[in-house]
Amino acid sequence: MTDEPLIIERLARIETKLDNAIGRADDHETRIRRLERALWLVTGAAAAVGGALGSIVQQVLGGA
Repeated sequence: MTDEPLIIERLARIETKLDNAIGRADDHETRIRRLERALWLVTGAAAAVGGALGSIVQQVLGGA
């Protein structure tokens, strides 16, 4: 009466779940990096557009 087959089966399921979790974590990291890159691009574009609009408004209003 040994529980060895049951233990081996449980270990195999745990290993499978762990492999799946690691794969999802790698995918999650990739998505976060992509989102961060997009955020910085949008931030840079907003700064450039804001600077350009500020300059245009200053010229239109006759600022110094």
